Amino acid sequence: MKQKILLCGICVLLLFACKKDKKAPDTKLYPITFKVSGFSQSAVPLDSKTKTNSLGTQATDTVPVQLLYYSLYNSDGLLVSARNVKKGDANFGQFNENVPAGNYKAVFCGGSNNLLAYRTFFTYITRPDIEGGPAYWDDTFFKLIPFTVTNTGINQSVTLSRATARLAIVLKDAIPTGTSKIVVKFQDTSAIGSDGLHHFQAINTTTKTITTADVGTTNYTIVMNTLNNIKPFDVTIDYYGANPSGPLGTKTIKNVVCKTNYITTLSGNLFTQGNAQFVLAIDQDWGAPVNVSF
Repeated sequence: MKQKILLCGICVLLLFACKKDKKAPDTKLYPITFKVSGFSQSAVPLDSKTKTNSLGTQATDTVPVQLLYYSLYNSDGLLVSARNVKKGDANFGQFNENVPAGNYKAVFCGGSNNLLAYRTFFTYITRPDIEGGPAYWDDTFFKLIPFTVTNTGINQSVTLSRATARLAIVLKDAIPTGTSKIVVKFQDTSAIGSDGLHHFQAINTTTKTITTADVGTTNYTIVMNTLNNIKPFDVTIDYYGANPSGPLGTKTIKNVVCKTNYITTLSGNLFTQGNAQFVLAIDQDWGAPVNVSF
């Protein structure tokens, strides 16, 4: 009996030894590299207009992408890698990975240093008001790239597209003495998802403090960015005096439409009594083409 038990024990040890020697082959990894090299956007024709213009920035604009978020997802939608880099960091805009063969999507979102990643794994790219900051969008750029890794690596340049529209308000009448501030509010979209869709609603608020130098100014212009290109919205403009508890006057412009990479301009009188309406104009000439290298 003891001999049988001993033989069985030896057989079990040999069996485990054989299994230990047979290691599962390592999964082969392939290098992928993405280099964010700039940004551009083509403006599609609007209404009866047939011309198409490339994305540009105002002459006073700085390089728009100061902060860049990157995330990589596999075919199951699970996060493989995510990080953010600031302009001035070594190899800013370049992302290197080693991944097994399969289907993936790479997501890039860039903008000012106010841009935040909200929720887990950079799922949503949001405005700073989500964390208690001022509620507004800076110029923001986005790109989603689906790709497949087979038996070779990938080395690809990436150009970000502008995700925001621009809303300009021109106050034609002179700013009266005693005006302390002007506040503009409208319904906006508060996040860009990793799917490229716009999510959630929030109130976009821009406040301009009026100085003594501003008093008497005509055609005073307030410029804002928005992600709301989905449906018409109302814009409310309030102006205040010395008492901040309530506005001296209010103007509401209804059914305003914004379009990604276009400038929508509202012009009219705010301080003058009467029924004059603001005039809405949409301009697809954002500016001269600009390519920014990182």
